[in-house]
Amino acid sequence: MQSAPPKLLSVPPPRARSRWATWADSVGSAGAVVCAVHCAVLPFAIALLPALGLGWLASSGIELGYVAFATALAVASLWQGYRRHRVYRALAFLVPGLAAVWAGILVPALHEDVVRHAVVMTFGGTLIAVAHLINLRLTHGHVHDAGCAHHH
Repeated sequence: MQSAPPKLLSVPPPRARSRWATWADSVGSAGAVVCAVHCAVLPFAIALLPALGLGWLASSGIELGYVAFATALAVASLWQGYRRHRVYRALAFLVPGLAAVWAGILVPALHEDVVRHAVVMTFGGTLIAVAHLINLRLTHGHVHDAGCAHHH
């Protein structure tokens, strides 16, 4: 006797991602890319900024504020994304990225050496940008169906 085919679990309709979350990932990834580019050209900028009257942009306070804002935005955005897609991939890029940028600011050997600082900050900013892009992809590319990996 042949048994009936198994019933598929009913799948609730996908929740719409908030505009804030999409905006946060978009701003976060763009900001992280700008940060990475900024850090890569920092040695040249430090020499050029005073000549342009923009020396204040190279201050530690501006950098600390930017990294604090980027951290808050990234953690909020990626945590919300994780709650939706339940995949750690984006967080796996975010954590070392944040560790690198905070080390670039807080570790004297990295902060005081312009070249090391630029390398560490560029590396960290790039990882943060990649984390935001992965989060966008996971959130917008995910379809809730019978084959989706997380529980509904």
